[in-house]
Amino acid sequence: MIHKIIHITTVHYRHDVRILYKYCMSLEKDDNYVVTLLIADGHGNEVINGVNIKDLGKPIGGRFGRVIIGSLKVAIYLFKNKASILHFHDPELIPIASIAKLMGAKVIFDMHENLPLQILTKPYLPKYIKISLNLITKLYQRIAFMYIPVIFAEKSYRRYFPFIKKQTVVLNYPLKDSLINTTNPKNKTFTVGYMGGINIERGTLITLEAIASVKKQNKQIRGLFIGPYSAEISDNDLFKKSVEDKWASFLGRMEPQKGWEEMSKCDVGLAILQDSPNFIESYPTKIFEYMLLGIPIIVSDFPLYREIIESCKCGIAVNPSSKKEIAEAFLYFMNNPDQTKIMGKRGKEIALQKYIWESEFLKVKSFYSSLLIS
Repeated sequence: MIHKIIHITTVHYRHDVRILYKYCMSLEKDDNYVVTLLIADGHGNEVINGVNIKDLGKPIGGRFGRVIIGSLKVAIYLFKNKASILHFHDPELIPIASIAKLMGAKVIFDMHENLPLQILTKPYLPKYIKISLNLITKLYQRIAFMYIPVIFAEKSYRRYFPFIKKQTVVLNYPLKDSLINTTNPKNKTFTVGYMGGINIERGTLITLEAIASVKKQNKQIRGLFIGPYSAEISDNDLFKKSVEDKWASFLGRMEPQKGWEEMSKCDVGLAILQDSPNFIESYPTKIFEYMLLGIPIIVSDFPLYREIIESCKCGIAVNPSSKKEIAEAFLYFMNNPDQTKIMGKRGKEIALQKYIWESEFLKVKSFYSSLLIS
C-alpha cells in the first residue's frame, strides 16, 4: 500500500536539509511513500528529485501575517488534500496539527528546537516577557503534546517533555551519499570555513578577530563563511575590513551540495558557537558534516562537543569567547599539516560508522509504521 506523506512548514527554507533532503527525499526513494512538501515562500511549485513542492505563497504582514495567514492557508490546503501522515515542523502550526488530530488525521510534530528554552535566550526581549512567554509556551505545548506524537531532533529535549506518550529521537546526522564523495583540492591559502547561520551568537565576529590576530603574525590565513547573515554582521567594521582586504569571503546562502563542495576546499571546519543553553545542549549538525568531508574541527568547549572531539580525536575544543584560544587553534593546524590530515581522515572514518542520516532514517520509518497501524 502506498502512503501519502505531507511535510508542512511555513517557516523553513524550501531547501532545508533536514526537511527536504533528509526526510522527503529519503521517503521518496521508498516505493511505499509519495511525498509532498508544503511551504510558503512565494517561489512557486516545483518537483525536486520526485518530491512535490507546493507553495502556498509568501504571506504578507511579516511574522504576524505568516502566523495567521500562513496557518489559515495550511488549514485550507490540508482540508482539501488528505494524507496518511501529516508531519509538521513549525511551533506556530501546532494549533493546526491539533485540529487535524481531532479530525482523525495521523499527525507528527518534529521538534527542531526547544522553543521554551530558546525564548529565554532572546537578547531583545525584556526579562518579564521572556519568563511569561516561556511559561505560556510550556503550557501550550504540554496540552498539545499529550495527543500529538513528537520526533525530537536532540536527545536532550526529552528531559523537558517527559509527559509525551509517543515520541522518538531522530538525530540530525548528515547524509552519507551527499558528502562522502564531495572532495576538492584545498585552497592555496590556509582556510578556516563555516557553514550555517552567520551571526554574533554563532561566533562570526570572534572568529574574524582570531583570524586578524593570526594575520598580524605574518601568517597567510583566510576565512570562508557560507550562509545567510544579518545587518549586525554586515554593518560591523571588522566584517567590512575583512571583505575589503579579501581575507574573508561571505558567500551567502547556497544549496547544501554547493556549500559542502566549498567547505571541502577548507583546511578546518568551525563550530565556535557562543555560550547559550540552546547551543550547549544540542549537537551542531555541521560537526558531523565536517567530519564526513574529512576536515578537522574547532568547536566550542561544551561537554557535548568536547565528548565528540576527544573520543574521535578529530579536532580541538576552545573557549568560544577567547580570541587567543581560537587563534592558537588556527596556528596549531597551520603548523602541523600532517596532524591536520590525520585528524580529518580519522573523523571521516568514525562518522561513516556512527554519525550518518541513513541509520537515523530507519527510526523514521519505524515511527511512521507504528502510527499507520494504530
